Amino acid sequence: MFGSVETFLRPQTIAIVGASETGGGGWAKGLFENFAHEGFPARVYLINPRRSELWGQKVYPNFSSIPEPVDLGIFIIPAEAVADVLAEAANAGLKNALIFAARFGEGGDEAGVARAQILKGISERTGLRIAGPNCMGAISLPERLLFYPTPRVRGLPKGPVGVVFQSGGTFQFWLEQGAARGLGYSYAISSGNELDLDMADYLKFLVEDEDTKVIVCMAEGVRRPHAFMLAAKRAFDAGKPVLMLKVGRTAAGQEAARSHTGALATEEHVFAAMCQKYAITLVNTLDDLIEVSLALTAGRPAKGNRVAFLGYSGGAKGLFIDIAETFGLELPDFAPSTKIKLGELIDLGMPSGNPLDTGAGLARRFEVFSKVCKIAAADPNIDMVSVQGQLPLAPGESGDPNLFRNIMESTTKPVIAHNRMSQNVNETGRAFQKNAGIPFLQRLPEVARTLSALARYSELRYRGIVTEVSSTYVYNSGDTIEKVLSDNAIPSPTQRVAKDVSEVGKAAVAVGFPVAIKVISTQPLHKTELGGVALNIQSSEAAIQSANKIEQKISIAAPELIISGFQIQRMVSGLEVMIGVRDDPRFGPFVVLGLGGVLVEAVRDVAFRLLPLTRADVTDMIKELRGNALFGQYRGSPPRDVDALIEAVMGLSRAYQILFGDISDIEINPLMVGAAGEGVCAVDIRTVARQHQ
Repeated sequence: MFGSVETFLRPQTIAIVGASETGGGGWAKGLFENFAHEGFPARVYLINPRRSELWGQKVYPNFSSIPEPVDLGIFIIPAEAVADVLAEAANAGLKNALIFAARFGEGGDEAGVARAQILKGISERTGLRIAGPNCMGAISLPERLLFYPTPRVRGLPKGPVGVVFQSGGTFQFWLEQGAARGLGYSYAISSGNELDLDMADYLKFLVEDEDTKVIVCMAEGVRRPHAFMLAAKRAFDAGKPVLMLKVGRTAAGQEAARSHTGALATEEHVFAAMCQKYAITLVNTLDDLIEVSLALTAGRPAKGNRVAFLGYSGGAKGLFIDIAETFGLELPDFAPSTKIKLGELIDLGMPSGNPLDTGAGLARRFEVFSKVCKIAAADPNIDMVSVQGQLPLAPGESGDPNLFRNIMESTTKPVIAHNRMSQNVNETGRAFQKNAGIPFLQRLPEVARTLSALARYSELRYRGIVTEVSSTYVYNSGDTIEKVLSDNAIPSPTQRVAKDVSEVGKAAVAVGFPVAIKVISTQPLHKTELGGVALNIQSSEAAIQSANKIEQKISIAAPELIISGFQIQRMVSGLEVMIGVRDDPRFGPFVVLGLGGVLVEAVRDVAFRLLPLTRADVTDMIKELRGNALFGQYRGSPPRDVDALIEAVMGLSRAYQILFGDISDIEINPLMVGAAGEGVCAVDIRTVARQHQ
């Protein structure tokens, strides 16, 4: 399932293939100088058949001439030469190859694809592991090994963040910017095309590494979804948060990803559902990766999304109120006893509610401001604390860092410091942040996003991950889809089937008026668009007339369509919802829930989750809908039966497991959700038979 990266990231012996002053545009020299800068933590050999000595060291013509087995070969040679050298290296016992060169199939290049297949064959035949190609190397800070071809990574600090980026150039830039803000790293890998070793392998390694506490990923695609999800589950079980920046959310972005690394595109909603299930925190920007990483390295879970926002700026208070709601944060008022204590310390006349503006008088009275923050942090209505704080550019600018540390040490709740805007951070600021013991976040939107992400991750940790469910339902092969769904909390309205128009009137009487009439065909069709539906029919005569009109409309709109009968249903009222389940070929079955009816494709107000589900998952899905207010008492309509809807979605999940061998897709649209206590009813059910190969 997983390839070992132990001897890749922790090698004892290294060979630089293509060693020369100018090899790879100077990359070979840059690598050697990086090893020399760290005092050669591993034994380094140079390979170049045209040289005998370089940089004061002996140069070997090939791997077989090196006096001991090599753990890692770093290939700084053209793509066309890699295969022959790699084959010789594998025969000589090379364990890992780090290949920088591109042109191994990016963008669908046929010659590159052929080169990639040769390399893959060597790996499969010999067991040699390949990192890359088309990558920018890696760093192993616990081992002081910099497999990166420029000196810019030499100053990166050691710390708890493990990094895997499929992008090479962005990889180094992000590491630098994160370090400037105070992040430290364990291992960081630019994985490139992932011809052999991939993100799942690196994720597993980082989960098992004692130095790594938080894992940061930037992905264009996940090549082995099941292995990746297994590694993500291990990260969750180990209490190590995983952050993900996904590239390729649009069709154009997916095409760019394919041209860049040949990454497999995944529908955005399915990928997001996978991240949701395995508590992977999806972020939107490189900046968010830094802010959320800073917050998560503190290692404190939040018990909810209730934030105390504390500062001495009325403008920042007003801005944050607007921003917090956007990200689903609550700003509850403080308890009466807390407000009394705060009122004794803040400026006279300032309200002591949350968010709290202490007044300008505390802007330089840091000791008093610290006391205010500790009082607010102790309030039972609060889950997270955000205090105003700006990192200094020179010593003494921002008071005593120990006063911030005192706030953090007074509580077990997450504490962060917020800055209203972005600022430069230098060594003085980083030292201040380290001594303060809390992350200093920049810009209020990023602060809100980070707190929201922290609350969400903490909630998922408390819930746990459900990967298996059991069902006691016994499925008989003769059961109709309606029977299976009805036995799993999704009843259908009273209905009859008429083989032709002559039977419609009698069937309508048997069902009871008012009725709906729908055309039946073995061919795929959109009934409403073709005029194949008639509603609110009040008599048998009107039913017959409506069936005749349906036939006439379809004969004009779709003359090739074969009508096999009519479905007559008792009319049902309620809020129209769509629920469905589908088997994604890469990530497995997922369920969709949204506002339904004929406008479902136009409105696209939907939420997704991977199976299996929990009731909490379905509750979250309802909350995610933009139109979730419709489930409450809205403009004279009674509240909807949300409990019945939740049971219906759970029932669809169970039914799909029962029918999985025969059906790949089930869609119910509309599912009528009645008023509270009235239940739900599946008005229209569509299925797609599973294609067995």
